Amino acid sequence: MVLYNKDGKKRGHAIALYSGGLDSALAILLMQHQNIEVTALTFLTHFGCSISDKSSCGGDPYPTAEKFGFTVKLMHLGDKFIDIVVNPKYGYGKNMNPCIDCRILMLKEAKRFMELVNADFIITGEVLGQRPKSQRRDSMNIV
Repeated sequence: MVLYNKDGKKRGHAIALYSGGLDSALAILLMQHQNIEVTALTFLTHFGCSISDKSSCGGDPYPTAEKFGFTVKLMHLGDKFIDIVVNPKYGYGKNMNPCIDCRILMLKEAKRFMELVNADFIITGEVLGQRPKSQRRDSMNIV
């Protein structure tokens, strides 16, 4: 990772897993505050996670991105997501959500995107203990 500084020059480039929610937005703002370029990555699935549907998956990511000056890229998880819904290696969370498997898939896709755009690292807005299945210490070690 390339880190410059004191003169306010670019310190690196992060790919953010961005749901459009507060936690991921704060993670992005923390990076920007350190002069780190951020590209936000919002994932879409076959299950109604449309950015136009305010009730699903955090809603439209663009207003916050425009307000705080970061770029949002959309990535559809496609059939890879269907495969983990049907047969999740780590089981289901609440309401048959394949939480851990979904997180692994998102991070793998983010890594692939990171390499494609020559970014330096990935950030998320994960909050330890916030989700009962995917945000526990033992689950994060699996991810």
